[in-house]
Amino acid sequence: MSTVAAAVDPDRLAAAKLWLTSEKGGDLPYLSTAVYSLAAVSTVQVDTLVADSDWRIYANPAWVSTATVPQISAQLAHITWHLLAGHADRAGSMHVTLATAPAWRDAADVTVAETLTASGLGEHRLPMPAERGLPHARSAEEHYATLSGLPAPPPDGDTGSPATAPHAADGCGSAADGLQRDHELALSADVGAVGTVAADEIRRRVAIEFREHVTSRGTHPGDALRWATAILEPVVPWQQVLTAAVRRAAGWANGHTDYTYTRPSRRQFAVQGVVLPATRRPLPTAAMVVDTSASVDDGMLGQALGEVDGAITALGVPGEQVTVLACDAAVATVQRLRRGSDARLGGGGGTDMRAGIDAAGRLRPRPDVLVVLTDGYTPWPQTPPSGMVLVVALLHRAGTSAPRAPDWAVTVDCAMS
Repeated sequence: MSTVAAAVDPDRLAAAKLWLTSEKGGDLPYLSTAVYSLAAVSTVQVDTLVADSDWRIYANPAWVSTATVPQISAQLAHITWHLLAGHADRAGSMHVTLATAPAWRDAADVTVAETLTASGLGEHRLPMPAERGLPHARSAEEHYATLSGLPAPPPDGDTGSPATAPHAADGCGSAADGLQRDHELALSADVGAVGTVAADEIRRRVAIEFREHVTSRGTHPGDALRWATAILEPVVPWQQVLTAAVRRAAGWANGHTDYTYTRPSRRQFAVQGVVLPATRRPLPTAAMVVDTSASVDDGMLGQALGEVDGAITALGVPGEQVTVLACDAAVATVQRLRRGSDARLGGGGGTDMRAGIDAAGRLRPRPDVLVVLTDGYTPWPQTPPSGMVLVVALLHRAGTSAPRAPDWAVTVDCAMS
């Protein structure tokens, strides 16, 4: 619990927030939503102004009364960027402890310093990367790896949390490193904590306004722009997208129904003397065309096969109901298996996935879902195969691109590390 002193002058804090976000002051209007969400707590246990991970600021009244408005504004911007960047949660992911917290705080601070300097806020007085012997425009995690040697996670699931809290004067509060100080209030305290959902919404609004601001001004602080892009354009792992595409395709096939006389219709009781058929919804059948040409990386192929296997298994396809066609310029093998990853793949020549797709169309029963795993360097049929939903998994290494698949196919871009 904090040691409460005389209340912080609210007019001074209000003036600092206004100066920070106004055109004639700090000219950082995109921070408005964030800084006006910060609730203030007075305490003499801190020297200046810090924050906890619940978006509460702890201010020393004497410092607030004597510091200049630009100085207060700069400190507000500093701790606000810790909160926006989620440095507390990221510190937890890096297993930051009391021993390694100084290295993490330095790493986080230099990323904030770059952002504030590029934004024209020179009052922050934070060290730039070069002053710590660090490269420009890197993430806090990369800087932390350099500063700390990136210690391995503690064994047996122990997060390495310190037995005692850091000193109140250490750094910028738990907003920066996730380690709660003695002066910080509990989440349940009747003082304006910002919950997880609200914090995410604040970050999204700030990211939108930040990207508009830096685009119009032509300045692009590296880590901050990456942060805004990650908020507004999150990258969904290709594994999830591929699994969802296979399940969705099977769902379309599974929506088809057939008539059967092997069991009575539910409407039979309404009609006398006539036998009505019941309807049944058969399980979908699946097939894979696997590009085994020389240009396809076996490691990527194995990863993708495993993901497709998982999706098909979850659909409840029974027994050996998955047909795998190994294809380069022609179909080399056709195998019915429980799992595509069990297939013996032959080939290694040129590439023409049309041969595999045509062969899949001649299978009996014809597959409802056809998954083609390829690097995309192949000719394609002019029209979609009849009676099948085609899912194309385009395999390539991260940082490279694959050729486009036909618009009529469900395409998943699988960028692998």
